[in-house]
Amino acid sequence: MTEPPTSADRPGLGILLMLAGIASFAVMDATIKWLTADYSVIQIAALRSWFGLPLLCLFALRGSDWRQLRSRRPAVHFVRYLLVLGLTLTFFWALSQMKLVDAIAITFAAPIFITALSVPLLKEPVGYHRWLAVAAGFVGVLVMLRPGVGVFEWAALAVVGSVVFYALLMITTRAFKSSESSASLMLYPQLGMSLTGLLAAPWFEVMPGATDLALFALAGTFGSVGVMCVTHAFRLGPPAVISPFEYSGLIWATLFGFLLFGEWPDLFTLAGAGIVIASGLYIVYRETVRRVPVHPQLTSMSPDDPGT
Repeated sequence: MTEPPTSADRPGLGILLMLAGIASFAVMDATIKWLTADYSVIQIAALRSWFGLPLLCLFALRGSDWRQLRSRRPAVHFVRYLLVLGLTLTFFWALSQMKLVDAIAITFAAPIFITALSVPLLKEPVGYHRWLAVAAGFVGVLVMLRPGVGVFEWAALAVVGSVVFYALLMITTRAFKSSESSASLMLYPQLGMSLTGLLAAPWFEVMPGATDLALFALAGTFGSVGVMCVTHAFRLGPPAVISPFEYSGLIWATLFGFLLFGEWPDLFTLAGAGIVIASGLYIVYRETVRRVPVHPQLTSMSPDDPGT
């Protein structure tokens, strides 16, 4: 009797979910950039969290026991909340200052930073092949940063900062996945963001009308949908097959940037992104060759992906 196929035997569906998830993140990022013209970063972060939290709760706790939210390391969740807060504020501010496609392209450096930081923090061995890929990736980031061009430089550095926050968040996911449930690692940072928004609410300068509330709801919903799609995609296929489709985000960022903001990537962005993407793909390839598991969330970067 033939055994039923496992979830890992469906890479085609996993690829489709990955593409859908990255497209969802692109919608969220474009909507947030649109809202930055009228609202502060903290208000955008708060309202996006409020609208996205219910759907994320349903996904994290589907068919599960609420007891899994008990934590043996509450300090870890507080640190993760601070990391989510840092990456959200830096990335959202950068979106208000620079081209959408430039910001998204820099975030592709996430696997490079994760690989570099996993050595001192997780004591993981990294061979010279992957170190060369890390070095090449940093060169690609420098090409995109191109220091000395005013406000873009600071905004680009803010995106790099958000990538570092994200890398640290993913490393904590890897370090504590055996002692903390996936649901707790996913939900507690977002609960912290929602509570932060409640505390900041009295200082919100602009009360959104119905149209803008719909945009906030759009950003929150698509952010949560992106998390769900990407998380499930890695359950349906190996990371080496699924993760390269993350870079489809560059297509969406270019499209939304042109249609909504009249932006177009320049040669430096495209060249630097090409180097970073090639480096990230080589890191995934080397980890596959060495049969070192790639954690599902270590190959995707989004400010709305808080460590599932």
